[in-house]
Amino acid sequence: MSQYLPDVHELLKTVQQYVREMGAKLKGGDKYDALVAAYLLGICERELRLGPDFNQNEKNGLADFLKTGGSVEELQKRLCEGIRAGKHDEDWDELLDLVLAQTVNNVAVVRPDHLSEIHRPNEN
Repeated sequence: MSQYLPDVHELLKTVQQYVREMGAKLKGGDKYDALVAAYLLGICERELRLGPDFNQNEKNGLADFLKTGGSVEELQKRLCEGIRAGKHDEDWDELLDLVLAQTVNNVAVVRPDHLSEIHRPNEN
């Protein structure tokens, strides 16, 4: 017998909506706690949905810019060291594009409502 099973993204969205609605009925600290819980559930849902692509894109972008390989953490460290040392001053426009893309991806997970429409991820 086949059974419909919603995916984890839909489950998180449903729980987030429920917590938000219940929180609206509460007062004081309980209301605040419910709003924080709903906010965190939203971050979890977006991280699960968007994170894998964002992480791979970030790694690829860093590796292409630095012309080397490694983990995202290693590449970020090399990039920061290179910026501090002035190694990327000649590639300023490309560097700013890279940093903007990474920032947009991070904000898309944490606070997508703060992004311009052109940077907002698809909700599906």
